[in-house]
Amino acid sequence: MKTAFIVRETHGQWIADFAAAVRDAGWRAELVTEPLDDGEPEYQVDGFVVVDDVRDAPAVAEALRDREPAAVLTAAEGIIASTARIAELLGVARCPADVFTLAHNKFAVRQALAAAGLPGPRAALFADPAQAPAIAAEVGLPAIVKPVNGAASTLVRTVSTVEELVAAYHLLATRLPENPDARYHRPLPGPLDPLRVFLVESLLDGPEYAVDVLVRDGAAEPVTVVGKPLIDERKFELGMVCPPFGLAGERARLVTEAASAAVLALGLDSTCAHVEVIDDAVLGPVVVEVNAGRPAGGAQPALLKLATGIDVTAEAVSLALGTPPPARGTGLPVPVGYLVLYAEGTGRLVRVEGTEEVADLPEVLDVVTIVSPGQVLSDDQEIYAVNVLVAGFADVDDLAALHAEAAKLVRFELEGS
Repeated sequence: MKTAFIVRETHGQWIADFAAAVRDAGWRAELVTEPLDDGEPEYQVDGFVVVDDVRDAPAVAEALRDREPAAVLTAAEGIIASTARIAELLGVARCPADVFTLAHNKFAVRQALAAAGLPGPRAALFADPAQAPAIAAEVGLPAIVKPVNGAASTLVRTVSTVEELVAAYHLLATRLPENPDARYHRPLPGPLDPLRVFLVESLLDGPEYAVDVLVRDGAAEPVTVVGKPLIDERKFELGMVCPPFGLAGERARLVTEAASAAVLALGLDSTCAHVEVIDDAVLGPVVVEVNAGRPAGGAQPALLKLATGIDVTAEAVSLALGTPPPARGTGLPVPVGYLVLYAEGTGRLVRVEGTEEVADLPEVLDVVTIVSPGQVLSDDQEIYAVNVLVAGFADVDDLAALHAEAAKLVRFELEGS
């Protein structure tokens, strides 16, 4: 029986889902991990390989070499490229590690997409607060300031003046080095220091969408389009819906074409990507982020399966293993929504209360909590603490009302907040 080794850096909901998909394919699933902490969940895997550092590709490859690995995979954002490098060293890679390294550098992605003729915002690297006036003139204001690597909305700021641009630089330069998430500390090729150099992009104006794209044998297959009608002022995703409100067929086609063109321009193959698109009023659909090598995060795979019958986790695993695509079902005949609840403040989680009351709401299909006691939660980071899948709503106002009702019921107790 073939064995797939799943590499993880910290606990995540995705690990059990990946292990189940590996075993459903008829393979053994073993977990590659640094020493486990007390109180971690019981992982449903066929074995463990404990290493000192999961990011040390040569050392991990050496630890696995005699175990005859047939695949090495992960969905942990911070180690996708290093895991692909492990697979390369073992001769079982499905997509080159260099492709993922490029995809994790948001400025390099912007350059690659522009070279492929795809539209994008004006962009510049921001290495010194003294550059602020020149960057404001080059990129234009208002603008978005964000880390060069990473994902989600961690420390993403909208600025409208040169003074706000300078303040954003100092905020990122102070907070990013303190951030415990490993993805913000991974080195990038060349002299660029992602803890001191940031990306500034002109502000796009239009609705935001997400598209998961499967890439098999050089062909890109978009799963569907998810709308993001509820986003707060810090760009946190509060509510999503599939199919999106008011997105006509031709416009949906343009959005999926933009996402597919982006993943192919970056050289992705035998893998998947979660792509963020803004349908700008002037430029049309613009790819703003490509999360290469993994499906959507949080409980979004459950949303996609409810809406389309496609299990993007199983699809991602089949691409990593090189096995035939998994069987697909049929989605629900009504719109499906996804609500995200975040903890307020910063501190170590003691408990989450109120999820049972949320589950009793008539529109709620499921409630998934992906944080656990002891985990440090931060206002700086977009952590999908409690995820609520819903149906039976009529429009965006209904979805917003459901989010407000659920948010009143859920309570996060944090130490040190």
